[in-house]
Amino acid sequence: MFDSFYRALYALGYTHPVHPALVSMPIGLVVGALVLALAAVVFKKSELAVSARHVMVVALVFAFIAAAAGVVDWMHFFHGVWLFPIKVKVGLASFLLVLLVLGVIFGGKVEPTSPVLVSIYVLSFFTVVGLGFFGANLVFGGRTPPLPKQYQAGEMVYRMNCSGCHPYGGNVIAPRKAVLGSDKLDHFKTFLDWIRSPRPPMAAFPKAVISDADAQELYQYAKNLHD
Repeated sequence: MFDSFYRALYALGYTHPVHPALVSMPIGLVVGALVLALAAVVFKKSELAVSARHVMVVALVFAFIAAAAGVVDWMHFFHGVWLFPIKVKVGLASFLLVLLVLGVIFGGKVEPTSPVLVSIYVLSFFTVVGLGFFGANLVFGGRTPPLPKQYQAGEMVYRMNCSGCHPYGGNVIAPRKAVLGSDKLDHFKTFLDWIRSPRPPMAAFPKAVISDADAQELYQYAKNLHD
């Protein structure tokens, strides 16, 4: 669905997911809001608490943008598969949105240094820490094994379509059924039939997504992962 968007980014030299580049905004803003709120309590400066609320408002805006980018990345790189880190991130992101909304609402109704308000900031901070942890697991787990330049085209196809569920040639859904050394790589026709009509939960890759020519490049790349 978003292949053309990612292909345009790849053509510009950007080969990574979009979400990590945007998620630093709400994370940094949440941390900033907490620092300002604590400073308001320690130094008894209500104006710092007002600034903390303003930062939370901006964090809420960027949280929606980062969440949208996360959904797009998930659909493209992971094909909508509900991996465990994805489930955790969705839960934490939903909780964070609730906390940010509460922070903005309570920030305009209670005392600027209210313990309830500060608690919301603290919970938001630990929530973004959890999001960062599970997000890092997905990003660093999605790398592709490097091979000689002759397999570069296949590596690009692998990165765009396979690396999310098969990092380093493995299999995050069924670890015992890794790409490395798979009997599906014995013959190209076997491999092609497999990616066209796989067993669930693996997504199918029709010609509109991976052409026969790209499938051949992908096959050569995957076949040589173990060499």
